[in-house]
Amino acid sequence: MVLVENSPAAESRRHSEEKPKEAKKEPETNAKITGSTGEIQKKEAEIKELRETLQRLQADFENYCKRIDRQKKEFVEFANTETIRELLPLLDSFQAAIEKLRDMEIVSKKEALEGIGALEKHLFAIMQKHGLQEIGTREKKFDPLLHEAVLHENNPEKKDNEILEELQKGFLLKGKLLRPAKVKINRAEKK
Repeated sequence: MVLVENSPAAESRRHSEEKPKEAKKEPETNAKITGSTGEIQKKEAEIKELRETLQRLQADFENYCKRIDRQKKEFVEFANTETIRELLPLLDSFQAAIEKLRDMEIVSKKEALEGIGALEKHLFAIMQKHGLQEIGTREKKFDPLLHEAVLHENNPEKKDNEILEELQKGFLLKGKLLRPAKVKINRAEKK
């Protein structure tokens, strides 16, 4: 029996049985390839559609960014409109004061100081309304976050780092440092 299975006839019979199986597999493979080609085309179409959608979204986003930048610029240009409007009466007062000084032959120091003082108060009131605050320095201790020490002096009657003199006013705008106050401070000599 073993010989019969290994015989050339048995082998030929096995080959004939295998060939039809191979023949059957080939049409299935072709069908899969054809099906795969259809799927590939479908996926390529989806990829193309997604790419186009992405490009449209990117273009829309770039246009949005440009529009926002334009709106920011417009906002900044017109944000100060109200402040400027509030400053116009002050400008009128300056112009009236200049005209008055031109017409006067003699101006007393007192009158000049009163006029300039009134203009300064008006300007400072407008600025305070918009969040400007003066940084205090009188009898205060030096604070490097608010003050800039430009001069030092040794005064034994004063405490170390005490502000002796304000050389230039400092300001906060809505709680943030706008300009530090320039000051002269006491430096006690170390013994």
